[in-house]
Amino acid sequence: MAERTLKMRALLFLYSTANISGCALALLGPALLFAGVIDNGWILITAGLYAAGWLFGRKPAELERHIEDSLSLEQMLERLDRLVAQAQPHLTDDMRKRLDRVRESIGEVLPRILGARSHDDDLFTVRETVLRYLPETLANYVALPPAFRMTHVLKDGKTARQLLDEQLALLDDKLREVVANVAASDAGALIANGQFLEMKFRQPDFLER
Repeated sequence: MAERTLKMRALLFLYSTANISGCALALLGPALLFAGVIDNGWILITAGLYAAGWLFGRKPAELERHIEDSLSLEQMLERLDRLVAQAQPHLTDDMRKRLDRVRESIGEVLPRILGARSHDDDLFTVRETVLRYLPETLANYVALPPAFRMTHVLKDGKTARQLLDEQLALLDDKLREVVANVAASDAGALIANGQFLEMKFRQPDFLER
């Protein structure tokens, strides 16, 4: 991942839930001062209130960024289900529905995907999408401050929320194609699916242009 600029780091901090919570709670300091409740030391009290709000609003634990391919089928599905459950609260209703369909498709093709052990295999890139690209994409999205996701314009004039919505829609469509192509043993179509997924998901960081 490329080093983030000072401007980007500053924006992520300003948009962060921790900073917003801290600022909101810190406003009580001047309010109490004007109300005559506190006098001397109001600056320290205000700083303490900001610190308390910042601690309260700290971002949640990060999502897993990849799923080990050494795990059993059952363990992979368990990890995937945990990842989906952790991501759900941060998504819109449409995103949740798409992610549920993606999980359903993965459940159908994962046994075949686990046979892809080399870069020459038709399903290698599809497996990489399931085990690495999807977890990294969701983890990078959840790591962004909620207000930043919705309002700050990133690639192609779109916000992180809009970009993720598009990516999940593409992934949903392509994995359903994969399910059909696996059933039909269409190797040529599977190669095309894999190439498309690699092109779309090999850079899962929303902040990279």
